[in-house]
Amino acid sequence: MKKTIITGMLILASLCAGAQNYVKNGTTFEQASPARTVTSKDTPTIFTWKDNKGKTYPIFLHQYTKGEKAGRWTAYVVKTSAKTGKEYKYYLPDGEKIANEIRNTK
Repeated sequence: MKKTIITGMLILASLCAGAQNYVKNGTTFEQASPARTVTSKDTPTIFTWKDNKGKTYPIFLHQYTKGEKAGRWTAYVVKTSAKTGKEYKYYLPDGEKIANEIRNTK
């Protein structure tokens, strides 16, 4: 029983020691975002997408960083579900061609 309590306390202490919930920025302490593995790079653009209903959305570029598509780019817009109200990424048809055209535009 004593070993279990000591082991539990050691695990808790190690978790608390590694977790930092803030970042000091000058004289301001800001809440730190939770640590997570970055699997993609998303970039906003100045371009827009107009769907067949006439709604326009800003286009974002997405670069894959893992798997067989690593290094390739595609394009998506952020839509809101009418049913649930949640946002989701809608990857555009021919997204790779659109992404390459946007990236080659200066």
